[in-house]
Amino acid sequence: MSLPSPQSHNEIQLSRTMLLDLLHDLSIRVLHVFGRPIRLFIHGGAVMILHPSLSTSSTRRTTRDIDYIKRAFGHEWRKAGVYDAEDKLQFCISATAKKFRIGTDWMNADPDVALPFARDTKGQLYDPIYYDSKQPNNLAMNTIYKSTGLTLISVTMFWGVALKLVRYKKEDPTDIVAMLRHGTKLNGVQWTPQILEQWLFKLCWPMGYQSYENWQVEAMRERIRDAISLAKRWNPQQISRYGSGEIRTF
Repeated sequence: MSLPSPQSHNEIQLSRTMLLDLLHDLSIRVLHVFGRPIRLFIHGGAVMILHPSLSTSSTRRTTRDIDYIKRAFGHEWRKAGVYDAEDKLQFCISATAKKFRIGTDWMNADPDVALPFARDTKGQLYDPIYYDSKQPNNLAMNTIYKSTGLTLISVTMFWGVALKLVRYKKEDPTDIVAMLRHGTKLNGVQWTPQILEQWLFKLCWPMGYQSYENWQVEAMRERIRDAISLAKRWNPQQISRYGSGEIRTF
């Protein structure tokens, strides 16, 4: 199976309409290649555009790519006895890129290298973002695209916030604000810097916060304070009187 060879780097900004067109084409290709539907766990800017609840409050209108977790995809298919699934998927991604004349990294897993692993109570290594995101509650709430051949599932919102806090550039602050607004609508949580920090330290502990140097902790706290400030300035009346500071998930 030879790969098509359009340019590797995509410079085209992808709107929601364009993303849906690309995903429809990709869905047809993967169904043909794999013989059955596939699912991908995604994060980043595309979530803000495709998620029905986030897209209405997010200021983001375009993205350059879709970030998917390749290692999770490969793991699922190796369990099913398929050991070249990543190559097959890349073939489909590249073929779609060629058809639409965009770069092959319009869908990519480049951020995988920075995603943490963790050890369970038995000392076994596992992928915490994938593990949390494949739970039934997240599948029900954060499946953001579904067609005959392809399903896209957003990582949990708490992981989405944690990953964006690491970089915190460009549209990351406003993306975090949209996720916090979403949490307020779902759970009535009244966000404060202390609550968000507690939430992240408990739910995203594999990020290694306990090993942060003092300057790293303060840098993260400054970003958290900024995000909370932005969220409150956006629409203070949205902050629910029912927020209690209890850590909840969404």
